[in-house]
Amino acid sequence: MTERSNLAHGPWEDAEALVGTELMRTEGADDVTRADIRRKLEAIGFDCQVHYDEAVARQHGYRDVVAPVSMTRVFSLPPYWRPGEPRIGTQPQIPSIAGAGVPGEGDSLIATQVRMDYGEPVHPGDRISSRAVLKSVTRKTTRVGPGAFLVVETTYSNQRGEVVATETVTLLRYRGRHARGTPAVHGRDHAPAAGHGGRRES
Repeated sequence: MTERSNLAHGPWEDAEALVGTELMRTEGADDVTRADIRRKLEAIGFDCQVHYDEAVARQHGYRDVVAPVSMTRVFSLPPYWRPGEPRIGTQPQIPSIAGAGVPGEGDSLIATQVRMDYGEPVHPGDRISSRAVLKSVTRKTTRVGPGAFLVVETTYSNQRGEVVATETVTLLRYRGRHARGTPAVHGRDHAPAAGHGGRRES
């Protein structure tokens, strides 16, 4: 299977020059709603009362029901389409990975580590935005080929500027030793498990 690369290309010096700069910024299409939370709970069968019972949530110190932490990234996504834009099907419907815009050598990108740290809970009425920053570029030759590890930190905030989550992703960008035709971006869905608060590493 062949696939055209969607990664930015250039020497590693160009990537190193971007350390500390903003790679991507997004804002959620809508405010968080109770309906959004309910649909997530239905899909995963997660029965935790702080997510659907306001009285129980208040007993635990929250001002309202709390969204599962696995929804944080979803709430920060922009709309797939806006009035005035081309019809769906003629443009990407999901924002590219922030690390894909970092110039580098090679057509393969995989996530090697993901860490999520959670701050303020997300409640109905919140609007979530994200800001991704390139934290470091470390050149290294691994068994899969020469490349570099990129660390991207994404901060998720609500409309009051309060941090609700911080995601730190380590990506390996490399030029593989195998035949050409490897898809440009690999990896598994690394959304954290549903629940409330705390830290998750994978």
